[in-house]
Amino acid sequence: MKRGRLAAALAVLLVAAFAAPGTFAATPTRAPAMPGTRSTAALRVAALSEHILKLQAQEGLRVLTPRGRRASGTALRELDAAVRAVGVPAAPAELHESAALLAILAADYRAWALKPATRENARKLAERAEEVAWEAQKVARLSTGATRPGAALAARAEEASALSQRVARLVLWKRWGVGGASADNALALARVELEAALRELGAANGPSAETLAELQLAENQVAFLLASARRIEEGAREGRELEFAAKASDNARESLERLAALYDGGP
Repeated sequence: MKRGRLAAALAVLLVAAFAAPGTFAATPTRAPAMPGTRSTAALRVAALSEHILKLQAQEGLRVLTPRGRRASGTALRELDAAVRAVGVPAAPAELHESAALLAILAADYRAWALKPATRENARKLAERAEEVAWEAQKVARLSTGATRPGAALAARAEEASALSQRVARLVLWKRWGVGGASADNALALARVELEAALRELGAANGPSAETLAELQLAENQVAFLLASARRIEEGAREGRELEFAAKASDNARESLERLAALYDGGP
């Protein structure tokens, strides 16, 4: 990870801050209720970092709707709430250090997310999103809550949520001239991983009618997203197709997050 030593040093300060009562008092927001397990909440942090990165690409391409501009503020509040939901477990433990580091990386990411939507800032924000995702996955692996029934499916739904945003973001990046050949390769991989995640969720044993309905909605929206991506590659009118791709990815994300909450036993 880049800047790993610096982040590790800052994590020491964060640990002390979390130990002080009231230091991180939550401010009222309209963000959705967070998942019931630390593992799912950590992966929600990663998914939100991809979502915000995609919204920034929309802004850079000037295809961000008024609703999308409002979504940017909401996403930042949801990111804050997800970090609080992860918390920092008691020391000494590897999970304690990893969760503290995730909060530091998310704070750094948040600061960059507020910068103007330029190609260079997009690249820098993407680097930080990768760091957040790496540490979030580590927190998820270390969390004992991951052994709860349904937790693995909740985690997979959150991973699929992040992938839906990554696919749309990389489609936008190609139009924006960001990423080059590496973005092409990343897009191809994200498509494969997203389709694989949906297949795994669909093959899960014993789903309820509610989870089946949410999964079907997500599958439909992902199909629209991938179809738009193909049309853009084939030279379709990009302005409208970019909007369609972004909207379909957001609809898929919302369904997948509701699905994660259902598997996780949340509201």
